[in-house]
Amino acid sequence: MENELSFERKISFEPLLISIFFGIIVATIMYSMFPKFPLIGLICGMAAFVLESMLIYPRYLSKSYGYWKIDNQGIYYYDYSTWIKRIRAIFLPANEKVREIPFSNIKTFSVVDGKSIMNTQHPLGGSLKAPLARKIHCFVIETNHQKVRLNCAWKTSGIPTTPADINRIVTLINSRI
Repeated sequence: MENELSFERKISFEPLLISIFFGIIVATIMYSMFPKFPLIGLICGMAAFVLESMLIYPRYLSKSYGYWKIDNQGIYYYDYSTWIKRIRAIFLPANEKVREIPFSNIKTFSVVDGKSIMNTQHPLGGSLKAPLARKIHCFVIETNHQKVRLNCAWKTSGIPTTPADINRIVTLINSRI
């Protein structure tokens, strides 16, 4: 479709496989350190797997895997708003359902770049972790029932977004509202 744009990466089995591999490595290292106590290696490997898959990956999941697309009918995205939804996405990525926001439900939307976000941790304010090489944009869409933040730093193909892509999205939303 000519008016379809997609951004960020889709969730896959990669986080789960990396967590399993990390657990196996930790178990192997612990077993090599304590060969007379294989249970220590097994317990440490399982703890590393649980720590990686249920604490570390869910924290950064929405930054790494925030796939969404926009076309003539509306905006489609994966909801990672709660910790449980993120863990479910890691363990069952094939069962993730796409959520839809029809253009008729959009009350307001705004485009936020990295320089517009104020840093409240620094006394003088300033941009919040702005990258040196490129600008990071995100869309904040407000409907009657929810507020959704969608990252717009990369296209699905892995190419950074351009101002022309941002303008196409804004034009498409403005023409449908």
